[in-house]
Amino acid sequence: MVLNLISTRNKTLIVTIISFSFYFVWTLWVNSIVSNDQLLILRSALIQGSYSALMTASFTALLTWTLTLMKCHKIPYLAIIPPFIIQSSLVYLVNILNQTPNLYATIAPSILFTALYGVLFSRNLLAMPAFKCS
Repeated sequence: MVLNLISTRNKTLIVTIISFSFYFVWTLWVNSIVSNDQLLILRSALIQGSYSALMTASFTALLTWTLTLMKCHKIPYLAIIPPFIIQSSLVYLVNILNQTPNLYATIAPSILFTALYGVLFSRNLLAMPAFKCS
């Protein structure tokens, strides 16, 4: 399969680019529904897209680290919780500070997809020999 040939670093880069693109477009659309301030809408989209790209890379690194620490725990998926709480808190704070017009509609997909990404990423890592408890 092609995806098996792509390194973890390249997968992270691809997911980061997709994250920026999706959240930029999503934020443009969802905020244009409630505001006519084009500058605020564009700023919100740039901030959310950039934040999502940066957080995707950071979340991946932090989750990898927490999974490394918890791989021998009875429930290693608990490693998702600290990075998830950090990401959810930061996305809320960044958008509050920006005064994003449609705050909850803007951040809801970010929180939902972060949780989904965390679970899938964790499952894939925990299946790798390096993450087997010894």
